[in-house]
Amino acid sequence: MRLTELARVLGGSLSSVRDDGPKITGVHLDSRRVGPGDLFSALGGSRDDGARYVADALAKGAGAVLTSDPALAMRFAGTPVWVHPEARRVTGCAAHRVLGEPARALFVAAVTGTNGKTTTAHLTAQLLAAGGKRSGVLGTAGNRLADGRLEAATHTTPDATDLARILARHVELGGQAIAMEASSHALDQERLAGLTVQAAQFTNLTRDHLDYHGDMERYFRAKARLFEGLERGGFAILNAADPASERLAEIAQQRGAQVVRYSVTTNSDRSQGDLSASSLMTDDNGTRLVLNGMGISRCEVRLPLTGRFNIENALCASACALLSGASPAAIVAGLATVYPAPGRLERVFDPRGGRRVFVDYAHTEDALENVCRALRASLGEAASQTLDTRFSNPQKSTRSCVSDRASEPGTRGTDHAASGGRLIVVFGCGGDRDRGKRAPMGRVVNDLADIAVVTSDNPRSEDPERIIAEVLVGMEPARAERIVAPDRRDAIRQALECARTGDIVLIAGKGHESTQTIGTRVLDFDDRKVAAELLA
Repeated sequence: MRLTELARVLGGSLSSVRDDGPKITGVHLDSRRVGPGDLFSALGGSRDDGARYVADALAKGAGAVLTSDPALAMRFAGTPVWVHPEARRVTGCAAHRVLGEPARALFVAAVTGTNGKTTTAHLTAQLLAAGGKRSGVLGTAGNRLADGRLEAATHTTPDATDLARILARHVELGGQAIAMEASSHALDQERLAGLTVQAAQFTNLTRDHLDYHGDMERYFRAKARLFEGLERGGFAILNAADPASERLAEIAQQRGAQVVRYSVTTNSDRSQGDLSASSLMTDDNGTRLVLNGMGISRCEVRLPLTGRFNIENALCASACALLSGASPAAIVAGLATVYPAPGRLERVFDPRGGRRVFVDYAHTEDALENVCRALRASLGEAASQTLDTRFSNPQKSTRSCVSDRASEPGTRGTDHAASGGRLIVVFGCGGDRDRGKRAPMGRVVNDLADIAVVTSDNPRSEDPERIIAEVLVGMEPARAERIVAPDRRDAIRQALECARTGDIVLIAGKGHESTQTIGTRVLDFDDRKVAAELLA
């Protein structure tokens, strides 16, 4: 596509362009990836400025430069420079157009929300496949295209130019649908610009990323951009239980999109979604539920996932697949065979047996509460009743898990030895991120765990001890027995040594991640591998 054609369609002004201008073969934000005939987008950023790399891009053969800074055209006189006041948005639009708008050949589902994006995207891809579409998935836990290979992802949502290339490759491989995560950062930074989304999915809105967005309203507005970009005839799939859904419904309806709501219901619920799950029964193998709506009439389904939050994720994915044209029978059958995303309540094999060990990505107050409640429920009704009683009269606990404490009256160990099992939670909070969620995360674990092992997540440039101190503020008065172990491997070791037959160990916060960032060092560290090594 010629540069002049791009400018004519997308606007802006051109300098030093003769005739129809150069033919653009690709669009890049990284000068190191530029090749002959490519358009280099020189965008400003919080950490760097693309204008610094224009000379490098031109030396590699860039055919033109896109910028929002008119002065750049003066600095590189004789070079085709495309000046546009919305250069960031136009970068994505240009990237998709140059590659023939590959998303137009796909059913594109994009999910946003604070928690559940990764699981929902993976479930959506699986159910789209069950419905007959060759699907792929893009997100935090990796990218899987039509060739079936899972590749590591550098971002939850790729930058706009990479996204266009990934989708083009998916189409070339025979892909027919894609399920992807749309993070609030990505939406704010126009990484989905130029992408045609048929189905916008929403999981929930709770506190996170306020270090970036500033407040909850700005955070919501970033999420809302996914729905503002829907075209007439698209779909908005919303969690009926989340208050933010109604605002998103209004936005979607103004765009001419169809709104579909999903919900987990109980006998006391007055309202139900267009697709609902009820009569939930959970055991070690998953959840039995009754699915109703969107062509499915009170059908009993066996879902190999646990926790209300996972039921909501599965409903969101099911609604999306049904709207793509999948048959109700295919979705009911598909739900029985779905599997979680990597690092999402992923079980680690215990060769000794008797203990259940899980790794999960939960790193917000809401996500931790959801997964802890789900695991508490799997410990049995007696444990939950004991927990409620203990909360009404909390006792000051010890800072270790010495076995003889279990025989002392009034300790948590006594109660849960009788009820069959305890919940042991290893967790921490990331450095250089929203500090306001640290104490609330501590409070959740203090309330729901029997033993809380407070450790480091990715401390980055912050002092791990200071981060832990801010977590501990939320853990007073102490209800759970507490262990403080800044070294994450040592924390996991202590948790596993505490665990006895019938206990559950949750290692939370990092999930699928294979590294830990401490200061300027990026160390190999995978919770799943570390736990497996220690268990062996």
